[in-house]
Amino acid sequence: MGAVLTDAAWNFADPTSTNAEVIRDFYPGLRSAAGDALLLGCNTVGHLAAGLFELQRIGDDTSGRDWNRTRKMGVNTLAFRAPQHGSFFAVDADCVGLTKQVPRNFNRQWLDLLARSGTPLFVSAAPDAVGPGQRTALQKAFAAASKPAPLAEPLDWFRNPEPQNWLFGGKPARYDWFETERASPFSS
Repeated sequence: MGAVLTDAAWNFADPTSTNAEVIRDFYPGLRSAAGDALLLGCNTVGHLAAGLFELQRIGDDTSGRDWNRTRKMGVNTLAFRAPQHGSFFAVDADCVGLTKQVPRNFNRQWLDLLARSGTPLFVSAAPDAVGPGQRTALQKAFAAASKPAPLAEPLDWFRNPEPQNWLFGGKPARYDWFETERASPFSS
């Protein structure tokens, strides 16, 4: 994108409107056009979407290619922004990018955390990355996510930007975001 978003001559059709005013007027049009469909805001202004969008992506994109990005943008986002869940909309910490490029153990843990988090679960799965073990894990995850659950609570968030210790309705769980050989919540 660079340091400048547009050329110097660019402006809104109504140059007297601020960015917030243009967005405030645009979002209701989206809501109306969507009818009964659920709206998931992604790269939208959350406080201006409140009451209009049912879901909101609350962090930057996770990745099916780079686990470090998912850990940083997904786990971190869920840990620090999930408390907003249900205030204005359901929060979405982004999807599990199920590919052959991310070690299965990491994706299994991320899938498990999201499935039990009390927030929506989205999965973007490459067909060649879904074998019988992954199919079973996905079925278990979607079954868990389909039931109302208390919001997952990160326990080590004061000292860890990607919390590994979580509490699910009083039950603790530990995730090893940096270990590749540890047994994971879902088997292959």
